[in-house]
Amino acid sequence: MIMDDKRKLRDFLADLLHHKGDLDAFTDSDLLMTSGRLQSIDTLELVVFLEEKYGIDFAERGFNQNDLDSVDSIMALIGAQ
Repeated sequence: MIMDDKRKLRDFLADLLHHKGDLDAFTDSDLLMTSGRLQSIDTLELVVFLEEKYGIDFAERGFNQNDLDSVDSIMALIGAQ
């Protein structure tokens, strides 16, 4: 299940990057937000994805960009649900 979630997440992030013309590979620990590879509009799309797919309520838990900066940090957030 975890590997399936990670694959879905990586696919989603790759799609966001590809729509911006960023075809470079990324690792699970690469910082995608703070490095500038993903922008605020991408963060919004990611938040909606996580809310719909995993039931994460950012209005209730608050928003921390660091939680969404890498595959590893997002997987930790998903695991905490």
